[in-house]
Amino acid sequence: MKDRLLTSFLFAAVLVALTSTAIASTTWYVNGITGSDSNTCTSVLAASGDSIRVAAATYKEHLTISISLKILGSGAKTTILDGGGAGTVVTISTAAHVTLSGVTITNGNWLFGAGITNKGVLMLLRSAVSGNRVHFTCTLNCPARGGGILNVGILTIGNSTVSGNHVSISGCLLSCSAYGGGIYNAGTLVLYNSTISGNTASPYGQGNGSGIYTASLGTAVIRNSTLSGNGGSGAATIYGTAALQNSIVAKYNGANCAGAVTSNGYNLSSDATCKFTNTGDLNNTDPMLGLLQYNGGPTQTNALLSGSPAVDAGNPNGCTDGLGHLLKTDQRGKPRPDAEDTGGCDMGAYERQSD
Repeated sequence: MKDRLLTSFLFAAVLVALTSTAIASTTWYVNGITGSDSNTCTSVLAASGDSIRVAAATYKEHLTISISLKILGSGAKTTILDGGGAGTVVTISTAAHVTLSGVTITNGNWLFGAGITNKGVLMLLRSAVSGNRVHFTCTLNCPARGGGILNVGILTIGNSTVSGNHVSISGCLLSCSAYGGGIYNAGTLVLYNSTISGNTASPYGQGNGSGIYTASLGTAVIRNSTLSGNGGSGAATIYGTAALQNSIVAKYNGANCAGAVTSNGYNLSSDATCKFTNTGDLNNTDPMLGLLQYNGGPTQTNALLSGSPAVDAGNPNGCTDGLGHLLKTDQRGKPRPDAEDTGGCDMGAYERQSD
C-alpha cells in the first residue's frame, strides 16, 4: 500500500507545525510509486520555508497547510491531489505563505471551497483545479461558495486552468445563493495567463458568478486570461468587482459580466454586458475559440482559431501579469508575443503561433 504510506508522508511533511524557525530550508521528496512501506514517517518534520517535491502519482489527500511551504508537483497531468469525493482537498491557514505548482486538485466535495480554501497567501502556478463540487441543501440563509476555490486571503493564479467545478443549492425557502462556480473571492485575487472554463453556478435566479464571483470586500485583477464556457444557470461569468486587461470573456448562455467589472484596455467580450469602453476593447465580438483541451503545455487551454479578432489585439506595449511584470510566454509556455507578431501580444491566455 505505497500510496497510503506516502500519503502519510505528505501529511507528515506538511502538517507538523514547528514553534521555531529553521536555520536553513530543506527539500523533502514524496514518491507515490516507489516509496518504501517500511518508513513509518514519524521522523519527518517540515519547517517553514521548506520545499516538498511530489512525484507523479495520485494522492488521496485532505491537506491543511499551516506553515509556509513550496509544494512542487511533477506536472498537472501526472501529480494529482484527489479529495476522494468528500471534503476540501487543500486548505491554506491564515499565517501560511504557500506555493502550489505542477499539480491537479480534484474531486473535492464540501459546503464551501471544495478544491482549495485559501485563508493565507497562496501562489498557484502551472496547475489545474477541476471537477470539484459545492452543494448546499438549505432551508434558511445558507449560501454556497466556491466550487473550485474559495479565497479570503491573497491568491495569485498563473499559467493555470480552473475548469469543470460546480456550486449549487437546493431546497431553499428564503434567501440563498450559490456564488462562484470556479472561484469565490472575498480577498485579493490576481489572475494571469490562465483559463477559467466550464464552471457552473446554479439554480436560475440564485447562482451568481459561474466563473468568478468577487464579494463586496474583494478585489480581482485579471490579465491575459480566458474565461469561456462558464454557465449553468448562474448570473454572469464574472460577478462583482474585477479589473481586466488583455482578456477574453465569452460564450456564456446569459450575461458575461455583472457588477463593477472595469477595463484597463484590450479586452474582448462576446456580448455587451461587460461594457468595455477603454482603448482596444471589443464588445459583441466572437473571439473564435477552440474547445478546452491540451494544446501543448501542462494545462488545458482554449486555442485562438485562425482569423480570431483576439490575435495581435493585446496591448502593443506588452502583456503583463497584473503585478507589472512583462509576460514573455503564454499559459502553455509558448513565446508571447509570437516572434512574427508585429501588432502586439494576443488577448487571452493563449498566444497563437505563426504556422
